[in-house]
Amino acid sequence: APPACIALQNEDADEDAVVITALNVVPFCCHADLVTMNRAELLTVANTLNEKLPLAMQMDTSSSCTDSFIRSSIEVLV
Repeated sequence: APPACIALQNEDADEDAVVITALNVVPFCCHADLVTMNRAELLTVANTLNEKLPLAMQMDTSSSCTDSFIRSSIEVLV
């Protein structure tokens, strides 16, 4: 696997901890990029992030979720 090239820092208030997630790829470039993505592209981004996130922080990508919900979940995380 390629070396990590970007890291996300999130706070877990329940555990009173900081969670650092290292990614091997940059899954998208910017908000404008996310806005133009179709569902398949959003799912690719969400799944790329979910592969590295702790279970408690993973995004719901079930078929009942709207594109807007998935996009918003990505934006909240990053």
